[in-house]
Amino acid sequence: MATARDGKLTIRPLTAARVDDVKTVTRGTWGSTCWDLFPRYSAAQQRALGIVNTGPGTAEAKRREALAKLARRRKNSAGLVAYEGKEPIGFISLGPRYDFSRVANSKATPPVDDVAAWVVPCITVRRGYRGKGVAVAMIRAAVEYAGKRGAPAVEAHPRADGKRVHDDFAFFGTQAMFRKAGFRTIRGVLPGLRKGWTPRVTMRASCGSSPRISSASPRRSKPAR
Repeated sequence: MATARDGKLTIRPLTAARVDDVKTVTRGTWGSTCWDLFPRYSAAQQRALGIVNTGPGTAEAKRREALAKLARRRKNSAGLVAYEGKEPIGFISLGPRYDFSRVANSKATPPVDDVAAWVVPCITVRRGYRGKGVAVAMIRAAVEYAGKRGAPAVEAHPRADGKRVHDDFAFFGTQAMFRKAGFRTIRGVLPGLRKGWTPRVTMRASCGSSPRISSASPRRSKPAR
């Protein structure tokens, strides 16, 4: 889908056959137990899917199964995977806002306007491959991918400049990272957030010259059955 200047980096849509590559990328981080599902489902939806409170082995298998089902969707996959040669080194989650229950309902990420933007709730680069521009390349590829599927824009809610957290918990990216990928800040840090919440900004990149405005919010996604 996308190729870096040195010709070694390729970025491809997540498919069911590539689901285990997500596990490889996130191994040793908080995301290794998430399987890209935490931002997608509320606590009640996670229980309905059987991906929590079912024992370590069962929950892991259920999470992999749930992500594989999302990856098989025809209209849009659940994200993109970056490879250096054949080695998986990065993953970026992507989709319409209504695909992510926790993003849609979070007080830290309320809508700015009525633009039916897609969102990037998390991005991970494998240890040993960070600091090489992989994240920026994936973000740019995500905007391209979303635009080809009708998205007017892509939004992210990265941590604000000057606010540091441990790398393993920086899965929503940084303001500087998205700025480098061509995003602009459309809303600063919201006041009155709970103590301990990471200060985040809202950033957006247009997928075209004239963003489409949604006349009504799409129905909230239901958990897979």
